[in-house]
Amino acid sequence: MLIFIIILALCAAGALIALVRGLLAFASDGDLIKSGGDAYLKRGQRQNRMMMQRVMFQGLAVLAVAVLGFMFSAN
Repeated sequence: MLIFIIILALCAAGALIALVRGLLAFASDGDLIKSGGDAYLKRGQRQNRMMMQRVMFQGLAVLAVAVLGFMFSAN
């Protein structure tokens, strides 16, 4: 059971890190646009990648919570 709690904590940390990386990507893209660079395609691809990572980690965290709930209900 401890291993599922550790997995849950790691998934939550992964989601937080992906969220922070996504916010930093938004900020750096804004600076690039202000300086006159045309990074529309790259910006969209990077932001989509960050969003998918965050969603993946959140999904894993929800799955870990479901498994923990199932384990506690079985006892």
